[in-house]
Amino acid sequence: MILSNHCPISEEPAEEVSPAHGDFAEFVCPGCGRFRISRSALKTIVNLRRKEKEALLNKARSDAQGGEGIPFIRNMG
Repeated sequence: MILSNHCPISEEPAEEVSPAHGDFAEFVCPGCGRFRISRSALKTIVNLRRKEKEALLNKARSDAQGGEGIPFIRNMG
């Protein structure tokens, strides 16, 4: 498990909430809010520029709209 005290999107201080199950990490960031990211995406996202990371989070937010789901960044493509 990759535990971090920084948001993978903004790189600002954040809390990683350890999920009970699943192959993902869940973060709570003051700027980005609560979101999930798959472990494979988490490994890949470090190579992206901040604008690209924010675009992935915005897409996940859009996908989660209309429901009570937490935005989930699942893949990089």
